[in-house]
Amino acid sequence: MRQIAIALPVLAALAYGLGHLGWYLGTPLGRVPVLDERENMDLAAAIASGSLPHAPFYRAPGYALVLACLRWAGVSQGALFPVALLLGVALHAAGAALVARISGRWFGAGAALLAGLLYAMDPVLVHFATQALDSTLSLTLFLAGLDLLLVAASEPGRAGAWAGAGILWALAALVRPNYLLAWVLAPALALLLPAARALRLRACATALCGVLLFGAEAAWQWRESGVAGFLPWQGAYNLWSANRPGANGRFFTQQVSLPPDLARANPARAESVILYERETGGAPADIAAMNAHWRARFWDEVLSHPLRWGRLMARKAYALANNWEQYNNKTFAFHKALSPWLRWNPICWGLLLVLSVPGAMRLARESPRQAAVLACVAAACAASVLLFFVSARFRLPLAALLAALAGGAAGLPSRWRDWPASWRVGAGLAAAAAALVAFSDLGGVADTDTYVADHALLARAAYTVGDDVTALSEARAALKIQPWHPDAAAIAQAAEAELARKAHAK
Repeated sequence: MRQIAIALPVLAALAYGLGHLGWYLGTPLGRVPVLDERENMDLAAAIASGSLPHAPFYRAPGYALVLACLRWAGVSQGALFPVALLLGVALHAAGAALVARISGRWFGAGAALLAGLLYAMDPVLVHFATQALDSTLSLTLFLAGLDLLLVAASEPGRAGAWAGAGILWALAALVRPNYLLAWVLAPALALLLPAARALRLRACATALCGVLLFGAEAAWQWRESGVAGFLPWQGAYNLWSANRPGANGRFFTQQVSLPPDLARANPARAESVILYERETGGAPADIAAMNAHWRARFWDEVLSHPLRWGRLMARKAYALANNWEQYNNKTFAFHKALSPWLRWNPICWGLLLVLSVPGAMRLARESPRQAAVLACVAAACAASVLLFFVSARFRLPLAALLAALAGGAAGLPSRWRDWPASWRVGAGLAAAAAALVAFSDLGGVADTDTYVADHALLARAAYTVGDDVTALSEARAALKIQPWHPDAAAIAQAAEAELARKAHAK
C-alpha cells in the first residue's frame, strides 16, 4: 500500500506537469528563455564551452552546471531549453515521491497519498517546474536531504543518513543559496540529539562532510576568477534591497531608471553597480568592496532603525503566510489565468496552510522528536525567506513542508475523539487564524501592479519568436497600465511596423 501511495503522486505529477508543459511549449514564453532563464542558459553554455568570464559567479552555478552536463551528454544548444523544462517535470515528480514518503513515515499510507497528490497537483510547483530555473532542482535536493535527516533523527547511529543529509543540503545550497541555513542546521541538530556524546559528535562530523562540496566550488571559482568563495556575489545587494528603507520586502523593485537592454538582462545587477558607484563617489565597482558596502548598509539599517526594520519584517511575515504568490520575474496569478491546465486548480498556499495545522498538531502528539526537527527546519527556511524577499519562488520549500503536514489531515477524524478538548479547540482556532491570515488582503499584499511587467515580458518573448500579433496586443496592454513603459512602447512600435511590412508584402 505504501508503494502505491507513492507511485500514484508520481504518475499524477508527470501527467499534470507534461500536460501543462505541452501547452506552455506552444506559447512565446515556452519557446524562448527570459530573464533568469536566459542567464541560466547563457551560463550553462559558457560552462559547457569552457568560456566562462574571468569574474566571480554572480549567481549560483549549480543548476547551470547540470544543464552543461546535458550539453556534454549530447543535447544541442537549441534543444537545451525544452529539455531543461522536461527535466523540471521529472524533478517535480521526484519531489512528489519524497513528500509522500515523508508524510507516510509520519502518518501512514493514506497521508502519503494525500500529501503526494497535493504536492504533485500544486499549480505553483508545476508553474516553476516548467521553467528553466534552479527552484525545482534545489527543492528536490532539499526534500531528499530532509527525508534522510528525519531517518537520522530517529536513529542517530545511522552515519549514512547524516552524511546523505549533509551532502544533499550542501548541493541544494550550491544550486540555490537560500538553503544554506538548512545545511548549517543538520550538524547543529546532531549535537542536540538525546544520545551519547561520542555518538552526537560522530553524527555532527558526518553531517559536515558537505563542506567538501563548498570547497570544490570555491576552488572552481578561484580557478576561473582568482577570487575564493562559494557564495554568488548577487546576495549582498539583494539583502540590502530587500531591507532598505522604503522596500516592500515582497519582491525586488528598481530604484533607478535603466536602459531597456540592462533592465531585460538583470536589473538588480545593473542597479547594484550604478548605486554603488553613485554612493561611493564614482569608485570603480570592485566586487568585494561593493558587497562589503551593501552588507554594511544592511547592518546599519538594522542597528540604527530597529523599529523600522521590525515593521518591515512584520509585513514580510504577513506576506509570507498570505495566499497571494508574490512577483518573481512573473506574477503567478497572471500566468495561471493563461494556462488551461492551471486556471481552475483550487490547490493553493492557503489551503495547504490550513490543512497543515491539524497535521502539525497530530505530528506533535504522535512523534514529538520528528515535530521538533521539522519545526527547526521550517524555521530555518522561513528565516532564509524573511531575510530577503518573500516572492513566490523563495517559499517553495515551505509549501512542500505544508503539503507533507497536510497529509496528516487524512486520518485525523479517527484520532480527533482521542485528543483532549484543549487540543481540539486549539487546532480549530489555529486553523481559523491560518485561514484569516492566508485569505485576507491587508496593505496591498495582493498587488496586481506587477501585471505590467508580465504583459511587457510576454510581448518581448512574442516579438522574439515572430508572433507580432501577440507582441502588439501585450505591449498595448502594458501601455494601458503604464503609458510611459519604455520597453513596451518600443515593442509596440516594432511589432506594428513589422505587421505593416508583412501586410504590404502581401
